[in-house]
Amino acid sequence: MNNHAKSCVLSSRCKVANSAKCNGQCPHWISLHGASGSGGRSAATGLPKEYRLVTLESSPVATEQPKIYETLAKYITTFERQFEDGDDNRIKSLYLYSESPGTGKTTTASALINEYLIANYIGSLKRGRQADQRAAYFLDVNAFQTDYNLATMTNDESAMNEIKATIKRTQLSPFAVLDDIGVRSASEAFRSYVHAIINYRTTNGLPTVFTSNLPIEEMKTVFDARLYDRMRDQCLTLEFGGESHRGVRKQDQRGLR
Repeated sequence: MNNHAKSCVLSSRCKVANSAKCNGQCPHWISLHGASGSGGRSAATGLPKEYRLVTLESSPVATEQPKIYETLAKYITTFERQFEDGDDNRIKSLYLYSESPGTGKTTTASALINEYLIANYIGSLKRGRQADQRAAYFLDVNAFQTDYNLATMTNDESAMNEIKATIKRTQLSPFAVLDDIGVRSASEAFRSYVHAIINYRTTNGLPTVFTSNLPIEEMKTVFDARLYDRMRDQCLTLEFGGESHRGVRKQDQRGLR
């Protein structure tokens, strides 16, 4: 596999990945990764760079959570429903849970972002449509909370405007990941922002992948019973087993989260 194929999220689905046609002038490469390789639709997802190429097939978590990945292999086939109308074609949400950190939840959620991005891009081309510029969005709730705390502490109006823009992006994205939503130590104001994101997405039937170290029942106290009821509607809970591998993976930049 050549260098461009190694750094393209489409490589496993592309017929020319190992040929001379796979190069920096490929229009699909540019559409997904930008001319520089660090932009395009992939960067628009908000995924950290180390997760931008992971798919279910390439995920290091697959061998450690085989039953979950069997379920997810079936789940991603429902991504074709994004091109269909009607409540009967709704894509379910997922709640990825483990009591221990480092069992692969974030890596798996990132793989699902990329699977949705690929499905949107290829499916749009097949239908003669323009693929979404932001088909999916990844929100690291911990990082979002840090940004919020800093913005409010320094009265940074520009940063607060970015906070509002992030809320809107996450609300409106066709597919989204909310990574680590157990925000027990958050202020009431910040919790209300996360509540607003989840409420909008659940009310509008937008598929969302939640990751958390708290069981879904705890969302009754993190948020409220009404939002909890909306979250669990059309939502499949998958519990990750095993111990943390974060330290083991750190050397190869694939730290499982």
